Amino acid sequence: MTLAAATPVYPDAIEQIVARAGALYSLPAVAVEVLRLTESPRVDVNALKECIERDPALTVKILRVVNSSLFGLPREVSDLNQALALLGIKPLKLLALGFSLPESLFLSAARDQLDWYWKTSLVRAVAAREISEQLFQKPGDDAFLAGLLQDIGVLVLLGELRQPYAAVLSEAIASQADLANLEQNALGFDHRQLTAGLLQHWNLPPLLTAAIGAPHDTRYWARNKADHAHLVRVLHLAELFAQLIGQRRLSVLPDLLEAGDAYCQLDKARLHELIATLEPKVRQLAAVLSLQIAGGEDYTQIIVQAHAKMSRVAESVAAPLSRGIAHDAANPIENEADEAQAMILARQLRASFEQFYRGGSSGVVNVGGAEAPGSFHSVGGAHGEAPTFAMLNSFGAMSAAVSAASDLETRLTLEVGRCRSLRRPIGLAVIEVQPTELLDSTQAELIERLLDRACKRVDGSVAIEQLGTRRRMLLLPGRDRHEAVAAARHAVDEVRALLDPFIRSEQLPPVAMGAGVASAATPAKNFRAVSLLETADRCLTAALRSGGVKSLEVS
Repeated sequence: MTLAAATPVYPDAIEQIVARAGALYSLPAVAVEVLRLTESPRVDVNALKECIERDPALTVKILRVVNSSLFGLPREVSDLNQALALLGIKPLKLLALGFSLPESLFLSAARDQLDWYWKTSLVRAVAAREISEQLFQKPGDDAFLAGLLQDIGVLVLLGELRQPYAAVLSEAIASQADLANLEQNALGFDHRQLTAGLLQHWNLPPLLTAAIGAPHDTRYWARNKADHAHLVRVLHLAELFAQLIGQRRLSVLPDLLEAGDAYCQLDKARLHELIATLEPKVRQLAAVLSLQIAGGEDYTQIIVQAHAKMSRVAESVAAPLSRGIAHDAANPIENEADEAQAMILARQLRASFEQFYRGGSSGVVNVGGAEAPGSFHSVGGAHGEAPTFAMLNSFGAMSAAVSAASDLETRLTLEVGRCRSLRRPIGLAVIEVQPTELLDSTQAELIERLLDRACKRVDGSVAIEQLGTRRRMLLLPGRDRHEAVAAARHAVDEVRALLDPFIRSEQLPPVAMGAGVASAATPAKNFRAVSLLETADRCLTAALRSGGVKSLEVS
């Protein structure tokens, strides 16, 4: 299934987003000064050292990574003077830039998205350095920085497009889908191209931005002689390593072996040697950045599993393994339901982006898509408009929506406080209906009406709130986890019963539906009321894929 033929063309979309993001996210002052000082062929070493030392946290990170096995220096480095003497100016400059990202970039990402971002980025950065030095016998400093920065576009899209993009990203993480492919289908560009545009806006080296934004075409780059061709080849291989190891997308192994053979005669033996060196260096880099990366898998074991999967695919098709066969047969979206869900979300992102692109700063419409896990949303938006706090702050508008969001947060806080004083549990359910096709206005109104009717049929004292289009929140005071799940399941069953006749008569398209439930047995005094909604939102993402109810207890 593909959306390529229907993908609209946005000729200046990247420029629009970069211009907007460039105003929101700027490099820290130290990074800007490092760029200025290193523009000249004759760098003032003392000025560079003094500049970096103005940021003690950055200085500590640089010294810790320099003393790690990643650089393998002959002796321990205790200050920046020694680092400059042993490393040279360019590696120090690149480390300063790589470790100086605007903190505001990360505010729109939920916890699982940040885990995915950092694990992928760290594996890619370390792999890029090792690939450049071990397989190509060339310095790996540029490759390391490019690998570390390549996914900044993901953070920018989360900040700009909010819920629709967050839903696509969460689906890609959950089903191990190809995020760049979903982005291309929906937007006509991917996050790497956006990263290149933003880095260019920040005046990072042209060679770096060109390599990050280049399409990954193995045949083309295998014989290309451009200045940045080497870096493109290294980044392509490092990205495949990051997908295979960081994201556990086992199906990319055939692509990795094919590209490796074309670029540098990488075979299975050299692949295993390289893999063995990566894991400790990735963990050291995570420690330098004070990051806790999820997982803990043995990298070699992941490769073994990928080889086993590749062999099973080869046996199942009873034909020589080719790149196309391996990619299609071992696609991580392994069944039609998962594929349909990914395509639905891509369509919704495309529709939302159309309004974003044409409407400028007017905000982003949520066309029935799942909203960003872990983020708190305003309510009562018309026809799918559900702006988040961050979006409202970014564009400085929609005060009525801010008031509605604040009212809901206040209501949750008061209800949690009441349940705490009575020593009673509290539950919260978020229910959503996702059509498989875009709806006309009559169909959209019908689904909303039936959804409201189903929610009102839930037994007991239940408060119902609208969270965007075709999404409702049920506040369930006094209900423990078991009772809250039962109430949510009742609501989903009622929705299904009401919609089925219209779907069978083809008045409505097929739909996916589910409910996420969060509960607290006895809320503590410092309990964050909004965490119930955030947790239910995350559970909903998983529930929509299975068509049921998912729940978590919040402590």
